[in-house]
Amino acid sequence: MRVALLTSANGWRGSGASYAKLARGLRDRGHVAHLVTAASKLTDRLREEGLEVTQIPGRNTGPREVWALRRALRSIGAQAIVADTPRDVRLSRYATLLHRARIVYRYNLNYRQPRTHLMDRVYVSGVSACVYQSRYIQNDAVKHAAWMSRIPAYHVPNGYDTARYAPRPDAARAFRERYGIAPSARVVLSAAKLTRNKGHDIAIAALNRARHGGLDLVYVVCGDGQLEGELVSIARRCGLPSVFTGLLGTRDMIAAYSAADLVVHPSLQEIFPNAVGEAMACACPVIAADAGGTGELLGRDGTTGVLVPPADVDALAGAVAAVFAESGRLRALGAAARRRIEEQFPVSRMVDGYERALAEVFAGGS
Repeated sequence: MRVALLTSANGWRGSGASYAKLARGLRDRGHVAHLVTAASKLTDRLREEGLEVTQIPGRNTGPREVWALRRALRSIGAQAIVADTPRDVRLSRYATLLHRARIVYRYNLNYRQPRTHLMDRVYVSGVSACVYQSRYIQNDAVKHAAWMSRIPAYHVPNGYDTARYAPRPDAARAFRERYGIAPSARVVLSAAKLTRNKGHDIAIAALNRARHGGLDLVYVVCGDGQLEGELVSIARRCGLPSVFTGLLGTRDMIAAYSAADLVVHPSLQEIFPNAVGEAMACACPVIAADAGGTGELLGRDGTTGVLVPPADVDALAGAVAAVFAESGRLRALGAAARRRIEEQFPVSRMVDGYERALAEVFAGGS
């Protein structure tokens, strides 16, 4: 198979990380999987991962962008395009008028409602199949646009490389030394873009409340974004010991997970969060807001992670205090979380799902 993976994402988290796993997995199975991007930051990061990338101009869908994508498709000899935003679908639809290829829509609308006007229906009418990362997002898509139920659908959750994402004690010690965190300190970590919908302000309030209840901890925040200055100020004003690392590379992120005693993921809406899956693969216990598809990944019975209501400071503070208070609970949660990833969400199963979807699209059965 010869596949173009098209994304207009700005940065690594989310689509960038997922596409990297998919490209590597397809390549390792003998397929051609070539990434097509629109942002230099993501292009550079994907190339650091050793992946083949073509960057096309801008983030619009005018003639210049269409022609650039058509050239990329032609150079790849692409039989299919995997696209994950409405903009990418529109661009793919125009480009495939000039280069015949199937379009697979990796449906990735989360923080805003789908656009459902006539032209969007026209663009999506050219889609051969939709891939949904979670049952939540599939149901949400059909709820807002019932006509999408007529497009062949595949449920393919994100997968995680448990050989790469695994506990690294030496890296954990080095990470703590690098950021001046004592070996005995309790580290609570969040990894996400520093934007309003990720709930870092909720986590700061909750962890500060837990600290005033007698829990000595350090909050480590991994990620970049427009709210960094505001969040640093909030943490400083309430006196919460905190470290803001900025966006980390994969090796440093694994070290961060390994150094953490607990991961909190307070995001107010998610499809199937990579940060939670990566943390679980690294045997980190996770407390997460029960938002979107997070529960599908983390599990709902309390043995592989803890879910709390979104934007509930009291519930998050109580859950953090509870897991630290119960001897052995953190270790048990972390071990069970890693087993869940190994058994239910290995990266091989993700690649299997896309291979199947693409093969059926090419065969014309879907």
